[in-house]
Amino acid sequence: MKDGERMAELDPEAIKLVNQALEVLKNRKVTHDYCPRCETFDWDVEPISIAVTPLRGIPAATPHAYSPAQILLLQIVCRVCGYTMFHNLNILGLAPQTRR
Repeated sequence: MKDGERMAELDPEAIKLVNQALEVLKNRKVTHDYCPRCETFDWDVEPISIAVTPLRGIPAATPHAYSPAQILLLQIVCRVCGYTMFHNLNILGLAPQTRR
């Protein structure tokens, strides 16, 4: 993220979560902060939740009965080219454990 510009638009709890997630990523040796597509360093970072539907079988299909779920993520979007990456907040230890 560049100079925290987008962070000012997030609520204080979201800012705390983003900062903690970025700290966890640093501690896990994430060192490459440049966009893999356009090689710039200008990111929009925010925590999000994505609704997901489980798939099963080959070919993949939606089960007849399922419970929709949410994946809690840190979304990082390049402001130059739009490249988007996600870090799972559960894996980073910043979200409740989900059933498997």
